[in-house]
Amino acid sequence: MNLEPWRFQLDNPTFLGWTVVAVYELAAIACVRAALRFKKAGTAGIWWLLAAGTCFLGVNKQLNLQTLLIVIGRNLASKGGWYNHRRAVQLIFSVIFAVGIGAVLCRLASQNRGFFKQNCFAFWGVVVLGLFVALRAATINHVDEFLKINLKDEDWAWLLEIAGSVLIGLGAVRQQPMESHL
Repeated sequence: MNLEPWRFQLDNPTFLGWTVVAVYELAAIACVRAALRFKKAGTAGIWWLLAAGTCFLGVNKQLNLQTLLIVIGRNLASKGGWYNHRRAVQLIFSVIFAVGIGAVLCRLASQNRGFFKQNCFAFWGVVVLGLFVALRAATINHVDEFLKINLKDEDWAWLLEIAGSVLIGLGAVRQQPMESHL
């Protein structure tokens, strides 16, 4: 399988790229510390999940794993004979992906209502990063062109990445033990 143009390399080795990675990883470290600090308070699981998510997004910022998925999808479309219809498939994928992100965020929020009620920074950080991931998938799949909106300007991306990570990190640093009746 031809994996061009993806290569295992640093994809965003700029000052801004490394800044975003650092913010993701600092948020992950803050979440790990919160998970260790509050493992008996019942909130460790959500902190471990947020640590894993922010750590993965930081690694992905440099490795650009979504491009690998695109290349694999392109190869499958070519071999499957539906490459000429890929834009329709990309639109359907983007809609299902965005709805899936929304559903996961709603379920996460409903199952952890007490946690997010007490920790609005983490809640809004998760929402902002969920929005970033959905918008990024839409631009990769050319849905922005279909909708006739310009999301190619990457300024919005790093703002959302940094804002979401900072909010999650602040939430982790500010986390207080939950009251037993929540």
